Amino acid sequence: MTRDEQHVRDELAALAATTKGRQLLQLALRGIEESGRGLTYGCWVKQDGGVAGCLFQHAYWQGVSEGQFQLAKGEVGGALKEYVGEDDFAIVMESIRAFDSLGKRRFRRWQRGRLGLPAHRLDEQLWRSTIERLLVDTLAATTGEAGVRVGLEPAPPALDARA
Repeated sequence: MTRDEQHVRDELAALAATTKGRQLLQLALRGIEESGRGLTYGCWVKQDGGVAGCLFQHAYWQGVSEGQFQLAKGEVGGALKEYVGEDDFAIVMESIRAFDSLGKRRFRRWQRGRLGLPAHRLDEQLWRSTIERLLVDTLAATTGEAGVRVGLEPAPPALDARA
């Protein structure tokens, strides 16, 4: 695991430690899986067109579709800040910086751009699978008041009736 990936994991864990932060990450995961939109880093909308968003843009879109957020006329960040609160929003912003760093260092590839000139492009498939894995790992590891796994015990194995 690289330093950049550990930084992302640490920021996600800090966010998942609070109830609203955990709910925001759950919205993001559902949004990534259900929206059909692209996943990027560093900006709310892809620069080269199309509809894609970063992790927290997906959380916002999912929150709007589920009635958690009102459709913002202005800045999406304001809706997220209101939802998670001032302290957790600082973690959201640090998470965005950590995702940006990870994406730029490990998931950008040189490809031919317009007119055959080389350009950096995000390896979206690998980026998406990595982010989904990080979210699932973080949410699965959350315990305590913000987690839903407190006090849960695995079910005993089923006995074979033929034995």
